[in-house]
Amino acid sequence: MSIMVNRRFNQTSLLKKLNAKCERCRKSAREVELDLHHRNGKSNDNSWQNIVIYCKDCHKKVEGRDKKKRDLR
Repeated sequence: MSIMVNRRFNQTSLLKKLNAKCERCRKSAREVELDLHHRNGKSNDNSWQNIVIYCKDCHKKVEGRDKKKRDLR
């Protein structure tokens, strides 16, 4: 089963309806804005097995864009 991620819909609205939560901090879409993260880095692979839901802060940490995390390396 795969999910088609299309930027024409409002991703945040969909995640709110699904009562989605960040996989790391467990904040809900009602509390914070959530992102879809592709585990294998391939944005065209939208299978459920490849998609992880993170809040913006956790997504930055996972992607290595958080300055504090970079400083720890």
